[in-house]
Amino acid sequence: MLKPKYLPSKNTIYQFLFNILLLFTTLLIGNYYISAKLFDINQAKLERKNFIEKQNEFVKRFTVLGQARIYLAENYFYNYINKENDDVLKRSWQQYMGAVQEWNKENLLNPIFIKYYFGEKMQDEFYNDLLPKMVILHKALLKIRDGDKVDNIESIIEDAKHELFV
Repeated sequence: MLKPKYLPSKNTIYQFLFNILLLFTTLLIGNYYISAKLFDINQAKLERKNFIEKQNEFVKRFTVLGQARIYLAENYFYNYINKENDDVLKRSWQQYMGAVQEWNKENLLNPIFIKYYFGEKMQDEFYNDLLPKMVILHKALLKIRDGDKVDNIESIIEDAKHELFV
């Protein structure tokens, strides 16, 4: 018996079904798996970007507070050296102490954020290098305010500045 020419062979049908299955699998992988992977990658990039933005905000706030404290300490010192009147000295001391209070208030959380954003080594540097320099500066200013002489106050101020920006 003769086969009609318009009927496909079994191999052609299987090949067609295989191509449909392959096309479906490719679409499934392309639409779901790859897009899910791309979403995960983009999500990770977004989280990293947010982390860096928060890290930068912290550094900016920390630096502004530290610089304000050092600047106002220096301001008080030069007002004292220039023998400004008592009102100027009192006002510059109050400004400095306001900066110290703000610094100390922020310092409750600074070590935690320093460790979170920059690691334990940086936290140790904060405790062992910067904070002692700030304390030395503060004690020197207290001596000056009480009328005692401090020979190396300029170097103490410069050490604090250097440590803040290192």
